[in-house]
Amino acid sequence: MNGLWQDLRYAARVLGKNPGATAVMVFTLALAIGATTAIFSVVHGVLLRPLPYSGADRIMAVSEVNSNGRPSRLADPNFDDFRDQSRSFQAIAKYSANTASVSGASQPTRTRVAAVTHEFLSVFDTRPIAGRDFTDVDDKKGAAPVALVSYGYWKQYLGSAQDLSQSHLKINNAVYSVIGVLDSGFRFPNDVDVWVAADTDGENRSRTSHNYYGVGRLKDGVSVAQAREDISAIARRIYQESSEKTNYLLRDGTVVPLQDSITGAVRSPLLILLGAVGFLLLVACANVANLLLAQASVRERELSIRSALGASRGRLVRQFLTEAFLLSLIGGGLGVLAAVSGVAGLVSLAPENLPRLENVSVSVPVLLFTFLLTTAVAGGLGAFTAARATRDLRKGIVEGGRGQVGSQSGARIGRALVAA
Repeated sequence: MNGLWQDLRYAARVLGKNPGATAVMVFTLALAIGATTAIFSVVHGVLLRPLPYSGADRIMAVSEVNSNGRPSRLADPNFDDFRDQSRSFQAIAKYSANTASVSGASQPTRTRVAAVTHEFLSVFDTRPIAGRDFTDVDDKKGAAPVALVSYGYWKQYLGSAQDLSQSHLKINNAVYSVIGVLDSGFRFPNDVDVWVAADTDGENRSRTSHNYYGVGRLKDGVSVAQAREDISAIARRIYQESSEKTNYLLRDGTVVPLQDSITGAVRSPLLILLGAVGFLLLVACANVANLLLAQASVRERELSIRSALGASRGRLVRQFLTEAFLLSLIGGGLGVLAAVSGVAGLVSLAPENLPRLENVSVSVPVLLFTFLLTTAVAGGLGAFTAARATRDLRKGIVEGGRGQVGSQSGARIGRALVAA
């Protein structure tokens, strides 16, 4: 530990002797590491961070496949067949969402409202924190209109009412009784604050009217591939038996993890962007490595003297690694500070259709990534510089000695360098 502390102090002195070059190297690393951290925070928040639901990897998006071979929304009869005939899901539900005028609370609002079937919350393994969930009775034609509300809506517009029987909402000219309040962490589909039963007006019996998205929770032991084959077999049977043989009739069915369904369209662009900033980081490292080599060439005689007085090559390599680590640590710290404001800017400039923006932040996993990245940069820079600088130590001492044979001051400097 004492040797490491000596290395750090000596590294600080070396870097302090050339403040201009050090500032350029720190700025270069801070810019590159900051950009990489900012983009990785978006990639982590959108693509890598698990959905905030219990057993999120078991939650699937269920879709039809249209005549163009692309996933599409579900028609009511097709969903019914998927639900009734599939043996792969614990629960399966359909949903749609739109913005509606909602009144009856403390003030009228334009609110995102989702129409869902009664197994919707079971898919996400969640329950209301107050009141009750939908039942199959609520989800039948002619049933009394009922609604669930988000925790935020309940707090802001319903005054955290404990007696929900007195809470009623008017949505698109129909009056709904509020029967339950959901947990503060649940907002699926995105930004929805009110959930109502989907089929109180009856189903559309056409197999070519695609109005709903599907979502299901796999049974234990069922793989995604098995569920996909299950739904596909049902869909192909529907196509073979249906009399509605038009281009709007499904051709197949498919199942994909819900997270992939949400982020699939943006996965490639985000990964390309991450690759671009990774290339920027490599360019920055190359520039810093050139500056470090230039400084190392000036220290040729110093290194040769230390070697002649007993310092091993490994000891000198450790010193270069320490200097590179200190340099990278400062650059990485400044890069993180820049990334914090950079992420806020990226979120404000992001397109509205970019999913899961609320999860984008410089979080603990992002900071861990940045630390590992900084360590890798330090190791690469230190090892490269040390390998080049310590390649031929004998040459440096011979050339340096021609002009200073017998110099007592040179010997004193050498002893001081070895001690450092």
